Amino acid sequence: MNKRKGGAGPLVGAPRRAAAGAERAFGPFERLIRDLPRAGNPAPYGRAVAAGQRRSSDDEQWRVRLVDTEGRTHGAGVQLGQRHVLTCAHVVSDIGDDVVVRAGSTTARAVGRHSVPTLPDGRGDVALLELDRELPGDGAVLSRAAVSWDRAVHVFGFPEGVGDGVYARTVLAGRAGPGSEWIQMNARSGVEQRVRRGFSGSGVVDEQTGAVLGIVVSEYKDKTQAQASLSWMIPVETILSHLPEVDRWVTGESAADEVFSGRAEAEVSRVGVAKALADWLARGDRGDVVITVVGADRRELYRLVALSDRESRLVAPDAPEGTVPAVGSIDLAVDASGRTADEVARRIVRRVGIAVDERVGSSALVRAGIPPMTVAVDGVDEAVDPDELLNGVLRPLAEHGTRLILGFRHESSPSLAAAWTWEVDQRLDDLTRVVVRRGGDRAARLRQRVTELRIIASRLGPAEVRPRLEEFTREVAAIEADADPGDVPRELHEQEKLLGVYLAKAVKRRIAERADLVALHRTATGLLRQSPPDLDAVKDTVLAYALAVRREERA
Repeated sequence: MNKRKGGAGPLVGAPRRAAAGAERAFGPFERLIRDLPRAGNPAPYGRAVAAGQRRSSDDEQWRVRLVDTEGRTHGAGVQLGQRHVLTCAHVVSDIGDDVVVRAGSTTARAVGRHSVPTLPDGRGDVALLELDRELPGDGAVLSRAAVSWDRAVHVFGFPEGVGDGVYARTVLAGRAGPGSEWIQMNARSGVEQRVRRGFSGSGVVDEQTGAVLGIVVSEYKDKTQAQASLSWMIPVETILSHLPEVDRWVTGESAADEVFSGRAEAEVSRVGVAKALADWLARGDRGDVVITVVGADRRELYRLVALSDRESRLVAPDAPEGTVPAVGSIDLAVDASGRTADEVARRIVRRVGIAVDERVGSSALVRAGIPPMTVAVDGVDEAVDPDELLNGVLRPLAEHGTRLILGFRHESSPSLAAAWTWEVDQRLDDLTRVVVRRGGDRAARLRQRVTELRIIASRLGPAEVRPRLEEFTREVAAIEADADPGDVPRELHEQEKLLGVYLAKAVKRRIAERADLVALHRTATGLLRQSPPDLDAVKDTVLAYALAVRREERA
């Protein structure tokens, strides 16, 4: 197995900050799914996927072991059809020319291979083997899906000393690895089996939907960590970018409607717009959840989507600095023109990998809450009912943590005015949260600027404020960057973010309203607002809350 020595470097992605109202982010959605009537299938959410009924882990007969001619295990693989196996290229190269595949009591040999070795920059490392005989069963179906934070998955590998293999349970984190091609996986607790040598090539299975989301590629280990809890996977769409022939075994919604790739150009025509959009995408841990693009500026939106698409990424080698987004930074891009609000919502729901009774409107699912994503929606003003789309689908998405890039074709559109008001209000709210925690003359001037911008917006409209927002955002970012590492307001901000992360975890486990957690959260919130702040007390209380939630995760 590949090992990331001395650390994996910074994650490209970051946990999305819990939006206002995060206390209801998952519970209502899960309850809605649970109560859905399904003909012949009364099971709750997680028992059905877009491709059909979920199978239990006992039915994962597509899992195979890769060994050499002397029977030594080198890794795992995913059976596709009856005569093909997907795995990592480094597993195949470790074995050499004679790769033997074991599926239960059946043994086959690789007689052909389509391999993309590990490239100089670390990308690639995938291989498709053709076998000399058929394996039992039909093999796995791979699934395109938006990979959200804290998504529970499991893998099955063949580490040394465990002859029959062993499961490891992890949760997905963020984009990571070379070129942002990988997804980080974190062990669920310190007592879990860890992903290690012998797991490379193993299929990564979503525990709620049963979908195969990708394959294990690497573990983290350095000289100071004997028991690493980090590992990485290659998602299906990255696999397809290297091995398009795998497509016949793939299901699920693509990341972008065809209109985006059809209109995308590698060359930047509006550098300022391109930088603003790429910078907004990189601010994933901030509270600004919506940004709008209008008219001809939408060309940069198409380019942005095409550059971030894992499966068919546009190449722009000479792009100006700061105009290229991270791979996978947009989970879904939808063209809303001519579509109803429910049709757009259904596209979003299917991208998550959820299949529901057709009698239940997808808009209702979105309003109830789905896992946070980053979604681009173009042609908002040319939807069948723009107001219904904005208020019935897009606003509820934002309330549950999804970030939105909204494209409008006409500057005179009434729905654009509403979107601009929304964008300006939430951007100013986010920037206010930052500057109120800073001291000094610079921060005081920025607080005064916030007040001035709000007055301009109320008197002259949001269109007068929007052009000034990017410059103001850069000024706020500069004061954050210049802050002393020991600056108390900065540390308070970090503690507040940590508290938000564990609140989201508590909500997901439906324990946020438990009396002890409510008391701890209330105390932590009060201490965060106290002036002057008691940083040690804040840290102790936030830690107590985090530990209480983590105990439940391990239970």
